[in-house]
Amino acid sequence: MNSYITVKQENHFSPILLSIPHSGLEIPEGIQVRINLNAKRIHTDWEMHTFIKDFPFTSIFSKLSRYIVDVNRSKYTFKTSILPIIPRYDEVGIPLFKQYPSKNLQNEWIAKYYIPYYDAIFEQIKLRERNFSKICLLDLHSYDDKYFKTDKIILSTRNGTTISKESFEFIVDCFKKEQLSIQVDTPFKGGNIIHEISKQSNIEAIQIEIPYSMYLCEKKLDKNKLENIQEKLLNIFLKMEEFYTNF
Repeated sequence: MNSYITVKQENHFSPILLSIPHSGLEIPEGIQVRINLNAKRIHTDWEMHTFIKDFPFTSIFSKLSRYIVDVNRSKYTFKTSILPIIPRYDEVGIPLFKQYPSKNLQNEWIAKYYIPYYDAIFEQIKLRERNFSKICLLDLHSYDDKYFKTDKIILSTRNGTTISKESFEFIVDCFKKEQLSIQVDTPFKGGNIIHEISKQSNIEAIQIEIPYSMYLCEKKLDKNKLENIQEKLLNIFLKMEEFYTNF
């Protein structure tokens, strides 16, 4: 297994898989000389891997900073996309690298850090396909609600293309019963992970974005807030597990 990808395998076998692609902070030693120390890296999904560490579901976590290789971008459009796999600029336009990597080096990084993340997800899916007719990937993120006109949990489905209407209605109802306010597909429609993983007919995927104010204080877990939101989300995920087990 790639040293920058952690698969936390649970004995509890489930049709629910968790993906945490953006809470990593690590920068490989060979890349550190290239980074611009003046650039900001503020839109990290701080502590999301810690947030779910006691949940009884297998999780796949990238330890690599999203500002080196972003595993939630599309490899098919990186030549023209304003959001390439290897980002060029921080949130205010400062270059992230003193020297942006060449095409050959970009391909090396993609092969080393990007493709293995998807391989790890598909490996876990393959392990479950004999036991479950339908599997659901929950791609977990967070966002700084100071910069957006909402502080709700965002459920992203790429306009309903990554999950069935029946499944999504069930999930929305679960959030309502836990009295958690949600928005759908705005301001985030969902990234490449849920797009790519849901191409298989037996796989559904949804991106879940939790506002910083709901669980963080200065980039650290806020114990006063944490217990409430963890309990509610765990209840939702367990209900989803039962739903997908009964397909």
